[in-house]
Amino acid sequence: MAQIEAKYGELVKALGFSGAEARRRSQTLADLVLAEWSALARKKLKTTLPAYLRSLQVRNVTENGFICGLPASPSTAIIAHMVEQGMGSGGIGTSGAYDVRKFLLRESTRNIRRSKTGQLYLHVPFHRTKKDIVSQYGKQIGSAVQRLKATTTDANRKTRYGGRLPPNLVPKLKPHHVSDPLAGMVRRASTYSKGAGGKPRSQTSGYQTWRTASYSNTNPQAWMSKGIKARRIADDVLRELPALIRMVY
Repeated sequence: MAQIEAKYGELVKALGFSGAEARRRSQTLADLVLAEWSALARKKLKTTLPAYLRSLQVRNVTENGFICGLPASPSTAIIAHMVEQGMGSGGIGTSGAYDVRKFLLRESTRNIRRSKTGQLYLHVPFHRTKKDIVSQYGKQIGSAVQRLKATTTDANRKTRYGGRLPPNLVPKLKPHHVSDPLAGMVRRASTYSKGAGGKPRSQTSGYQTWRTASYSNTNPQAWMSKGIKARRIADDVLRELPALIRMVY
């Protein structure tokens, strides 16, 4: 389950609430549930926390109830549903190790390409922040990526590439990896401001690398994931729901 549908029409009637007052209390309870859900997520999640929090929502608030949680369709909040329900070889809601390419290399995948030999491949983007880079690899590497000539995208969505970080500045994460995690990294600058004399100045918006997913890599460990453990945060929220209801009614 990735959302909570609270219905308490009989309780509202028994307490004598109606109209605007009943709607106000319903909204208050919905806000409390959302706040509790967000707080519990912060205790359980790390790198996936921002994506998870962005996906949480309250909707359909009435005098008699509301819906709170993740969107009903996993396709609109994939990362959030993965960490909530788990991810394995059978997709969201399953567990265990799986080959990520099984889900990436599909005709329907956005930006999918086909090689001259007819093989599907995909350039998968990986986004990093300077804080993350410095924390993991030190200030020297952080300065190196910051000095890269900016890669920008204009109003017509045409990308103009700047500098790229050379390979072998940091170790590979795993022996079977083709390259180290920062090789080919670019500094994205998608926004602008006015500098001295009114001249445009680029502002760093993040750092990015790409790795190519295809079945041409025959290493049995290539693109293998150990799977994503289901956090079931909604279950934790449900256990707190009676106490939250007592706070409002």
